[in-house]
Amino acid sequence: MTPNVWIVPVNYNGLDDTRKCLKSLAHLAPAANVVLVDNASEPDPTPALRAEFPSVHVVRNGANLGWSGGNNTGIRYALAHGADYVLLLNNDTTVAPNIVGRLLEAFRAYPSFGVIGPVIRYMDEPEVVMTDGVTFNPPGFPGFFQRKEVPERTVEPPAADGTDIVNGCCMMVRRDVFERVGLIDNHFFLIHEEADFCLRAKEAGFDCGVLAEALVWHKGSTAFKRAGKKWQRYYDTRNLARLIRKHRKLSGRGLLSAYGAYLRYAYHRYCHEREDAQPAAADAVLEGLIDAATRRTGPYREQKRWAVPVLRGVFELGRRLKSV
Repeated sequence: MTPNVWIVPVNYNGLDDTRKCLKSLAHLAPAANVVLVDNASEPDPTPALRAEFPSVHVVRNGANLGWSGGNNTGIRYALAHGADYVLLLNNDTTVAPNIVGRLLEAFRAYPSFGVIGPVIRYMDEPEVVMTDGVTFNPPGFPGFFQRKEVPERTVEPPAADGTDIVNGCCMMVRRDVFERVGLIDNHFFLIHEEADFCLRAKEAGFDCGVLAEALVWHKGSTAFKRAGKKWQRYYDTRNLARLIRKHRKLSGRGLLSAYGAYLRYAYHRYCHEREDAQPAAADAVLEGLIDAATRRTGPYREQKRWAVPVLRGVFELGRRLKSV
């Protein structure tokens, strides 16, 4: 029996990218169902998309629910329509026609895997790898997401290497993973939510894997390019603390060591934005730190954060001492 596969792209004011993605999906063999979720784009692209892509199911959210909420709308729709597998796919991608078939073959070859994604390459540099495997929060590593290289090879059955995190740009999830661990955590809204989902799947006993074939080409962060770097820095800083806190048991280092690395990371990001003459993005790092400390979640809320000048003074003092 052929599995029931649903693909979920989410659109937010990115109609040109979305049209390119949907055209790519029209050439899949085997074919799959597609539910396009629009996150309250303006103007509403629903009539145009339905006219151009009549086989695509288009669902529109009443507000921008972020990557997490937009995908959850599509996941619920797919599961309600009997999906055995759900493929979350960024709208600024194109895919190889055989992506669904190869991913399904990988699931058959690796029954312990609940989440699998392919090697992803840059759209403007199609021979260069953008992402493959990731190890989360390893000891001795200055950051939190260490690349775990997946050598590309086309073999039968498909090869897939284990990983801690599958890039949310393209990840296929078995139905029973959602049934056991739930949907994407809406508290994240944007950034690190796919990392959280994969780590939750691992904690529930599923393995995560990267199919050792490049089947996706990703334009990369187009929503942030339109909206500005400020939002990327804010959500990255705020949500990274939540990720560390939720999954400290999976970490290779202790919680105090992880938080020390987190503060160094935030300081580095702040300094980088200041040196790049991006004061709004630098202050967004500080806002992310404050909201992480107060456990604020969901979409960014515009309000006065009185600790920002204090943190800015501390970080600027550090910059001055470093330059002496």
